[in-house]
Amino acid sequence: MQVVLRPPGGAEALELSVGDDGRWREPAGGDTELGSGWWALPGLVDSHSHLAADELELRPGEPGRIRERAFACLEGGVFLVMDKGWCDGSVVATLTDAPPSAAPEFEGAARIVAVEGGYYPGFAVETDPDGLTEVVRRAASEGAGWVKLVGDWPRKGRGALPNFDFEQLRTAVEVAHSAGARVAVHTMAPDVASWAVAAGVDSIEHGLFLTAGDLEVMAARGAAWVPTVLRCEALIEALGPDSSGGRLLAAGLDNVASLLSDLPDGVRVLAGTDLAVPSPEVGREVTALVRLGLDPQRAVDAASASAYSFTQREAAFAPGAPADAVFFDRDPYEDPTALERPVAVLRRGVRLR
Repeated sequence: MQVVLRPPGGAEALELSVGDDGRWREPAGGDTELGSGWWALPGLVDSHSHLAADELELRPGEPGRIRERAFACLEGGVFLVMDKGWCDGSVVATLTDAPPSAAPEFEGAARIVAVEGGYYPGFAVETDPDGLTEVVRRAASEGAGWVKLVGDWPRKGRGALPNFDFEQLRTAVEVAHSAGARVAVHTMAPDVASWAVAAGVDSIEHGLFLTAGDLEVMAARGAAWVPTVLRCEALIEALGPDSSGGRLLAAGLDNVASLLSDLPDGVRVLAGTDLAVPSPEVGREVTALVRLGLDPQRAVDAASASAYSFTQREAAFAPGAPADAVFFDRDPYEDPTALERPVAVLRRGVRLR
């Protein structure tokens, strides 16, 4: 198969062949079969997925359904997912070492870590300061490269409160890093986001109350921010915009918009669905990021190049690289909504769409 690959942003198009091993090869001649007149990316990425469920269902994942969701990702052009944990290790057990014809590349957390009263009852591993080191060490061993902490959570009548202080977060990071795992922290309330950044956390999930100074620190060490705009907007709608929680989240989203519209160079923003929409629809999160002020090119990269770079994965249109491509009928850098509707998907040289 001969394929024309036209990267977004005016880069020169190139033509490659697909080898029997599912990797790109130098053009072998013959008529072009795919890609003429389209723009292409090496793949889309969901950096905050939960493939154990279709929505917030507080029950263990089912391997068969996880495999179905994983293949749906491929059909939608999502070739890499970072799963940010669940009430069990079903996603890790199901997708680790899954073949590229059946599932995206994968890394993620197993069971989420919180404290008593600091998450949905019975869903997370609950710890206290004395048990934190062992719980994080076990979470690192059970996950696929990640530990997920719930940094803050609302308490009835008391508002959103921290689950961990700065020293506890720093301890969790040190333990996870020593075990070869990264740390992601859920935070939607004030204070904890800045503590997590200072503690060395690798990925801030939501991060509604990050500061410009936090982003500078994150850029310097290559940390990621996954704002999950659609999830936050869905929570505001569910809570009610006039509720105390709704008002807090709305203020946080206003802060996110301010940060996104004046983002320092080097800050790695990534796109994540977080069950607000299915992972194959991560393009809708890209559109939301643009709506809140993120530069269109950086928003597209948030669901592609930036995430591949963050995970140090190969994603290129070059001989020897995997023959992966997602095609669009217009330049995504000029119109990021193109990511919501891929026109063709090529996975390891096999057309899925």
